Amino acid sequence: MFKGIFKSFRQRQNRVLETKEIKINGMTCNRCAKTIKKALLTKNGVKEVYINRESGVASVTFDPSLADLPTLHQIILRKGYFPVPSVE
Repeated sequence: MFKGIFKSFRQRQNRVLETKEIKINGMTCNRCAKTIKKALLTKNGVKEVYINRESGVASVTFDPSLADLPTLHQIILRKGYFPVPSVE
């Protein structure tokens, strides 16, 4: 019984996380940044969010098997802010 639980835990710990920067238009204050951060952290797979309001950039660390960039953009859009698509 416990063997399966620990195996599952180890698999989750070994996942590779990605960090992406998302340029966001429409942030004018700290409350805006907090709103976006809180919304992104509710998405399963998002581990960390750092937002620099002055530059308008959010740095998001997430598990790519649980979240992706288009989903993160949708979360930001639903809160009334405008993510700028990155060219990669």
